[in-house]
Amino acid sequence: MDFKQTQQAYIHLKDQLEQGHITADEFESRVNEMTVTDSAGVLWQIGVKTGKWYRYDGQGWVEDTPREFGGIDADLTPLVTPQNVQPYQNQEQPQGNKWVSGLLIGGILAACCVIVVIGGWFIWSNSPSPAPFTPPAASSLTPPSIPLALTPESGNTAFPAFPPDLVQFQDDFSNPGSGWDTYQDSNGSADYSNGSFRIWVTTTDYLLWANPNQSLLNDISIYVDATKAGGPDENAFGIICRHQDNDNFYYFVVTSDGYAGIAMFKNSEKIWLTGDSLIPSDAINQGAATNNIRADCAGSTLTLYANNQQIASVIDSSFSGGDVGLIAKAYGTPGVGILFDNFMVFKAGY
Repeated sequence: MDFKQTQQAYIHLKDQLEQGHITADEFESRVNEMTVTDSAGVLWQIGVKTGKWYRYDGQGWVEDTPREFGGIDADLTPLVTPQNVQPYQNQEQPQGNKWVSGLLIGGILAACCVIVVIGGWFIWSNSPSPAPFTPPAASSLTPPSIPLALTPESGNTAFPAFPPDLVQFQDDFSNPGSGWDTYQDSNGSADYSNGSFRIWVTTTDYLLWANPNQSLLNDISIYVDATKAGGPDENAFGIICRHQDNDNFYYFVVTSDGYAGIAMFKNSEKIWLTGDSLIPSDAINQGAATNNIRADCAGSTLTLYANNQQIASVIDSSFSGGDVGLIAKAYGTPGVGILFDNFMVFKAGY
């Protein structure tokens, strides 16, 4: 995994720990397995307690900011501002691979063998690898301040890191023949667009959607990156779940002016499940921004997340199983354009 994927995996593991899906020991073990080596051969790892990045400098671990974070230009402001870079003492250090640490120390000391006495070599050969610091109990962990994903200029982010056996369907839209509905008429269009999927609504008070024509199980979670690419902030866009036909399905939406909601079409009648209409939420990135949207459809519980924060959860058992999809709406002003990327369906509860 690269820096971005490792950070996303850490945040997801932290979420699973807080929800009780994994133990503290499992959390610690899986975080300590996530190491990244940059293009210069430097070893990096996320701290179990802090969620910050640490660099191995040949002697120990120091807090630092990776300059290759997700391909970000080194001249841009880093996601985490480095503190005074110095070896951590009496604080957490990630459990790095001991053989890497020993190799670095061994290389340095081996060079000294040319100019030191046999006794110096003996000391080197018996020197232990740097001992990692044992992290505190999971109950003392604090929520990470790192967001679920960066918001790049293109609106595209990497897939979140999930075990492959939990993924039921995914599409990064790089293949225009991957099976999604495409169309264009006087009301708008839905089609692949330069490695994304674009829904463009050109009629006021109109909904457009597209499906990948999948038949999926009942208990699933759906994830997508959605970026406003044009039009007013008064819009709506998001995810479809349990699509039976065009008159019966659930949908989960956010808006570019900071609202969200869960609704359904039942026998072609639209019904809001989160009250009478949309509800405000500070979790949504407003304006021409990217939002990471997730919808959980588990049993009769339907839950909406934006940028790794839960917005709403409702109970309804009208539909089970079916297709998934993407949806967008224009209200009083037409010309709403939304780009979707990194669509993923995985087993609910992870």
